[in-house]
Amino acid sequence: MQAILKKCKVLAAMAIAASILMPGSAPAQSQNPIDAIKDAWKKAKEQQKQGKNGQPMPGQPPGAAQPGNAPQARGGAPINDSGPFKPPAGTKIEEKALAPLQQGARFMVSPHGVHVATTEMDGSRPVVYYDGVEGPKFDALLTGAANEVIVFSPDGKRYAYCARSGNQYVAMVDGKELVRSNELQGGACSRTGSPSSDLRFTSNSKHVYYFASTKETQPIDQYISRFVFDGKAEMRIAAGSGNVTFSPDGDHYAYIWDDPDRKRPQMLIVDGKPAGYLAGNMVWSSDSKHLYTQKQVPLATELLLDGKPLMRAFGFEVHISPVGDMVVVAVNGGTSSHSFSFLVVNGKKVPGSETVERGQILEVVFSPDGKHYAAHCAGINSDHYVIADGKRGQEYAAISNLAFTSDSSAVVYSAFKNRQFVVVGDQEFASQYESVPVPVIAPVGNRVGAIMRMNNVPTLLMDGKVTRLNYRGAADLGFSPDGTHYAYFALDQGMGYSLVIDGVPQPQSAMPLDGYRIDLEQPVTAPRYIFSPDSKHVAHFGFANTATGVAHGIFFDGKFIPASPEGPNTKLSFSPDSKHLFWIHTYGDQPHRVFIDGKPMVDFYGAGNTLGMIPHWWDFGPDGTLSFLAQDDNSLKRINITLSSETSLATLVGGATLANRN
Repeated sequence: MQAILKKCKVLAAMAIAASILMPGSAPAQSQNPIDAIKDAWKKAKEQQKQGKNGQPMPGQPPGAAQPGNAPQARGGAPINDSGPFKPPAGTKIEEKALAPLQQGARFMVSPHGVHVATTEMDGSRPVVYYDGVEGPKFDALLTGAANEVIVFSPDGKRYAYCARSGNQYVAMVDGKELVRSNELQGGACSRTGSPSSDLRFTSNSKHVYYFASTKETQPIDQYISRFVFDGKAEMRIAAGSGNVTFSPDGDHYAYIWDDPDRKRPQMLIVDGKPAGYLAGNMVWSSDSKHLYTQKQVPLATELLLDGKPLMRAFGFEVHISPVGDMVVVAVNGGTSSHSFSFLVVNGKKVPGSETVERGQILEVVFSPDGKHYAAHCAGINSDHYVIADGKRGQEYAAISNLAFTSDSSAVVYSAFKNRQFVVVGDQEFASQYESVPVPVIAPVGNRVGAIMRMNNVPTLLMDGKVTRLNYRGAADLGFSPDGTHYAYFALDQGMGYSLVIDGVPQPQSAMPLDGYRIDLEQPVTAPRYIFSPDSKHVAHFGFANTATGVAHGIFFDGKFIPASPEGPNTKLSFSPDSKHLFWIHTYGDQPHRVFIDGKPMVDFYGAGNTLGMIPHWWDFGPDGTLSFLAQDDNSLKRINITLSSETSLATLVGGATLANRN
């Protein structure tokens, strides 16, 4: 009977968690709070502080697996092959309650650090819990354009939201009031009259900005806005205008001011002050110290730098290198019916860059060091070509995937003319018509690779050489972080895929053919194998045929490591210091189990019962500490695991590495 009661509690917790809304989902209809669960959550926090005995392991609902109490599957058989477990000696496991579980609650996770903001009800009023700390009560919490309530800074260390209290709107930043204003009644932290939130952080996470909106009845009935930067409201502006352009460092901004009363001309506002000239199409320099703009003059457009004229033409497109001081301007001359284009680099026209009549410059890219450029140009007769540092390349019917090698030494792109090509510098590498080769560029150095086909046979382009592959197919080409190793999956003459590293097949690697369709013509967006950050290790989920059947497990540095046979494995990842390998084994409605270096660490229920659907729900810190979200039947919580010296990649396979094995 006791076991049945425990199971009911777990299922009840999961049912409640299933009602928690994901970021971006529609808010649930208003429901009465579950006071009993909130009380239980408060008691759990008190017990957590006091360190009382008899509490479940971190992340485990009552009745979940604990040392000496192996979880059981239906029929009483063990649900995995690990049995009872204890984390390795010296492992430190901590939990922090973040919010009570409540029907209709929503939670959002920071992009780094697993900081969690939860919106719930305290009596009849909504509140925000941030990392377990309850914020003030409000009459309403406002959502943004993407239906989010909480906005996090890019570094994940700050948060903000907008709320309403009576007829006042409050901008909350890092748990404190930034702005509370009666002026915002009828509007909000928004650029429109509707009550919504438009709070945002700048790219450097230092500043908060939004458009505050309000309705006026005098002199006319209209909505107006104000740009608010770090809590300072600027001049009234016509609602819906004022698109802001920020500098790369996030400290400067510019926008066009429109008089809502239609009595004064437009003004360019830079860092809250009139610039003294009117111009649009703002582009900041890479050092954030200068502003390029354009303004209309009779029969032409004028390009300005900090308000001073640079050149005049039919139109301009300004391209700024993210590093260095290179500026490439695509100049459009003539009229709309008889136009042409040419390039100007750092104020000097590029000889021979003029396009044919009605030609255009489609794209400009820069090398990683900021010292080189390449422009994709096109004419009206399907003639596409690349101009790289003033040198014009060959013509093709189509060009795509324009980029530079990581060491900035060569331009790379895909091209088509009667057949497909990968072009690296001045060299062409051909592929048959049906196969579109996508060049893969190593993160370091000058290596370029591609999986191609010739006469229906897969070939590999690597380091300027094309090699025929003795496989039925190949795909998922990728490089290690330091660029010294490459790998791909090959479809052999059997029934599955296996990993090939630096041209050497891995006999212990196997990936099932069913459910694993590799598209040869698509770049790798989610690799099915991973290199460690130090490029010394490689791993992927796979299987092995044994005398007793198919064994699921991990391929790691040339060896196959069996894993739990029941349920899938997921989230395979190396720690940032490359010393540990992490994955999670799932068991349906049973708790998930965290494995690090092949050793079970803790069992937990996924937050909201939706493992993997919540962005950023787990994260390795710089010190190697693993943090992730979990829940029990009382609360949402964060679990931190600090590993001991008893576990490492060396203990997993006896010290083998990709380098010494290969």
